[in-house]
Amino acid sequence: MKYYAMPILLLSLLLSGCGGADVEQSPPPPVQEDNNNYTGPAPQTDDIQLFKLNLWDNVALKSRCGACHVQSNTSPFFARNDDINLAYAAATPLVNLADPAQSLLVTKVAGGHNCWLASDTACADTLTQWLRNWANSSDTEAATVTLVAPPLREPGASKVLPEDPALFGSTVYPLLRQYCVNCHAPDAPQTQSPFFADSDVQAAYAASRKLINLDTPELSRFVARLGGEFHNCWSDCAANASEMLSAIEQIAASVELTELDPALVVSKALRLGDGVVASSGGRFEANQIAFYQFKAGEGAIAYDTSGVEPAANLSLQGDISWVTGWGLQINSGRAQASTQNSRKLAQLISATGEMSIEAWLVPANVTQEGPAAIISYAGSSTERNFTLGQSQYNYDFLLRSDSSDFAGMPALSTADADEVLQATLQHVVITQDPVNGRRIYVNGVDTGIRDTASAIRNWDDTFALIIGNEANGNRQWQGTMRLLAVHNKVLTPAQIQQNYDVGVGQKFYLLFGIGELIELPDSYIVFEVAQFDSYSYLFNAPYVINLQSRSLPSALQIEGMALGLNGKEVVTGQAWIKQQFSLTGGTVLDEALPLSAQGTIIAAELGIANDEFFLSFARIGNQQNVRTVPTAPVQQILAQVQPNSDIGLRTFAEIHASMSALTGVAQQHSAVSAVYQTVQRQLPAAEGIDTFVSAQQMGITQLGIAYCNAAIEDATTRQSWFPAVDFTAAPATTYSDANRSAFTTPLLDRLMPLSPATSAVRAEVQTEVEALINRLSNCAGGCSSDRSRTIAKAACTAVLASAELLVQ
Repeated sequence: MKYYAMPILLLSLLLSGCGGADVEQSPPPPVQEDNNNYTGPAPQTDDIQLFKLNLWDNVALKSRCGACHVQSNTSPFFARNDDINLAYAAATPLVNLADPAQSLLVTKVAGGHNCWLASDTACADTLTQWLRNWANSSDTEAATVTLVAPPLREPGASKVLPEDPALFGSTVYPLLRQYCVNCHAPDAPQTQSPFFADSDVQAAYAASRKLINLDTPELSRFVARLGGEFHNCWSDCAANASEMLSAIEQIAASVELTELDPALVVSKALRLGDGVVASSGGRFEANQIAFYQFKAGEGAIAYDTSGVEPAANLSLQGDISWVTGWGLQINSGRAQASTQNSRKLAQLISATGEMSIEAWLVPANVTQEGPAAIISYAGSSTERNFTLGQSQYNYDFLLRSDSSDFAGMPALSTADADEVLQATLQHVVITQDPVNGRRIYVNGVDTGIRDTASAIRNWDDTFALIIGNEANGNRQWQGTMRLLAVHNKVLTPAQIQQNYDVGVGQKFYLLFGIGELIELPDSYIVFEVAQFDSYSYLFNAPYVINLQSRSLPSALQIEGMALGLNGKEVVTGQAWIKQQFSLTGGTVLDEALPLSAQGTIIAAELGIANDEFFLSFARIGNQQNVRTVPTAPVQQILAQVQPNSDIGLRTFAEIHASMSALTGVAQQHSAVSAVYQTVQRQLPAAEGIDTFVSAQQMGITQLGIAYCNAAIEDATTRQSWFPAVDFTAAPATTYSDANRSAFTTPLLDRLMPLSPATSAVRAEVQTEVEALINRLSNCAGGCSSDRSRTIAKAACTAVLASAELLVQ
């Protein structure tokens, strides 16, 4: 397709009209009994009152714990409704306000005991939040993590799936394609990830690797799902599990052991499950009214575990998959709450006049435009309460206030030159209050963008909270959402930094035993480890500690520390291999002695349940391993300078100036200037032809429409361009065979005044323009009175916004 044909296609789509989807209304939640009609004795202490407000009022419902744990029913009676003081006494042994997640009340529900939701994890998280609210109100000190010695495990021989999918393709894959293709394939009638039955064997293999255990085939998830969980067996579950086990055993028999190199100096080995779970506390959450950690890992609902009723749970619609280690990956579609449950956001934020939207997210790329709607509380792309959006390298904050329109315009955007938005994990916070107006923070840092103070006004409580798109589906965002919190107060810079420092996702402390290597029992090098995404682990900030608080008997040198995985040192991600650590003799290791503040990411192999980690050293104490770096023959490489292309692009300023010169419309024209300010970042910033992207063509077309509209709507300009054309007549007359050249000839004379060798052939351009005019002149049921001018604007834009102007 020729460059000048691209705007024609875009204009045809624009003029044909577009439809939009209404905000989807989810069914209202079931009516629950009111637990605020308690008539028993008054709370005897302030803490009992806090217990009632934060925990009892929520769990005493008959649809929750109040159905059983009341007086004269099932002990313990922590939901009893005859005496709140006795309920408090029954609840106290069940809760740990210093570390709410470890409360017996929470762990019991997390284990499957009468959860009132479809996800045990969501129930446990909600209970934890109620307990945390109680603890925050009662000034309870947060718990510190207690390290305990892990099980002793020597780094052993293991088997690793080969990179080539041939073995998989001849054993397990045929079973998956035959029996699982109706769900676990991207083109299945009922799509369910992971897509291990994909028609592409390489893609199926990538989705299957973490579900196959070569060391212990019977523990493979493929086998367990059939034999133990009876998941969609195709005949007899035991026989099907045996058939799958046999296929995996065939792979295991063909794969050789990865033997540990005997020369390596290694620590003890650990799996992620051997670690100590890091406390999920430490966040500032005092005014949190919606909270999503995306921990469910499966299903079609992402739960709001803020504990503020009603829960604004998100329904997953479209191509959205769960990220291991907590998160949602959005390829297309959206996650949307019901309008009824979203109403609490409008009510609680309007009550304070303040808000903070906090998210941990990973944009899929830096080319998304629109702005693409990351988080939106809106009814469409033209009516919203707020939106956090993306425009290439920028974050955009749109807010309905007393100084904006209903679309939340003008947007507050990060500076183009700063390029703060990157396709990596980022902590983003947008805040609004009537004194300071809007602010945007990225990774704990104020971006410095300011606007005049404004107040939240006229919020519409019929809108829905949505992640990944707008309600009418025309602002798709792609990326991964790891955490989302909505607060109805402004977070201070210190509170934002606090939440950034806490991080996101499930974290463990892995204690790698080095006692034998340094002749000091109970000594460990500890890493904070998290599953970064479905394919990798994050190792961070190692330190040395002795669990018995012993002292180093002599100076200790640690050199060449490397991470090992499944019997071998990992190839990439060795952040500490070139560092040396010197510890002074006599140092008491009763507390963490930091080695480094650095972190690194390494690739997963067998999955979270089976990957085995260890540390390897070039030197530690009296132990030493001389590493040999593979050498390659030196080859002289002569850099070849690639010649620059003779073809380039006009930059945004040049495009603006050229359109003004060709049409005679001033750059300062109000309508043109407004469009230019909007799309300027979308236009080419560099002249290199290899920098061109499709988003730039859309911006050029929008600017071309503005210029052509201004020219054609001005009677004097229109008459000077086309003195022989009657625009008041119907298109069939204005653009008849006899009259058409009176329009097309002066149009091309004006917009294609030069004829360089690189110019498009004028006859071909004229043919394309006439074809466009023919299509637009065909009006079913008759044309409107201004149709002839509309067609003139479309033809003008098709030429003005083509490669004829863009390329130089």
